[in-house]
Amino acid sequence: MRRVAAALLAAFLAPAQALAADVGVVLLHGKEGRPNGYTKPVSQGLEEKGYMISTPEMPWSKARIYDATFEEAMVEIDQAVEGLRKKGAKRVIIAGHSMGAGAALGYAASRAGVDGVIALAPGHLPETYAFTSRLGQDVARARSLVADGNGKARRSFNDLNTGKSMSVTTTAEIYLSWFDPEGRAVMPKAAAAFKAPTPLLVIVPAGDKVDEDYFFVKAPPHPKSKFQRISTSHVSLPRDAVKPVADWLATLDAK
Repeated sequence: MRRVAAALLAAFLAPAQALAADVGVVLLHGKEGRPNGYTKPVSQGLEEKGYMISTPEMPWSKARIYDATFEEAMVEIDQAVEGLRKKGAKRVIIAGHSMGAGAALGYAASRAGVDGVIALAPGHLPETYAFTSRLGQDVARARSLVADGNGKARRSFNDLNTGKSMSVTTTAEIYLSWFDPEGRAVMPKAAAAFKAPTPLLVIVPAGDKVDEDYFFVKAPPHPKSKFQRISTSHVSLPRDAVKPVADWLATLDAK
């Protein structure tokens, strides 16, 4: 009986693993995060299901913050995508947590051929009052430095992470690329600029102010897109979103 049960289980799992085998996921950590930080449960969970995973350390990590512009970050994601394709990925999903979610949206807005986007507890909202009221002077100073030809000079600027103030040292050019309230890091602007209708999964924690109207409804409609709210916190969401993410990825192969 055990052999029969094992055979039936293997037969059940084989098709799912076969479908996952040609799918790659680029998973982007959050602000001041790292590849093996809060997002590790997602990368581990998906790898166990047969997905190929790339977890690059991005310019907003704790070790790098901020050493590259938004567009330079998109090039780094290009490299992660290419790495997965060289390993055999026929489809690539761009996923991210918090600030990484915004970058995932930005990538789909600037590159064609993205097969899906996953935004987990989207964070970093430079155009909102919470940011402009506290960082507006820093953005104005960065804009002035760029206009005066001093965009590459390193200065100290203010930042916010989960509502808490922090100081960062970077160039005005880099700072402005991430904090301009009309720039490419603005999530509603990115979602509206998707190159094509793209499956989009958005998972937010209970109590989060980000709702469907913020950027989800601005993306080109796709029958597989889904907005979901789960009972968890901002930092714990990746851990609690492993099953919803895996379930959603499986729907991309459903007829």
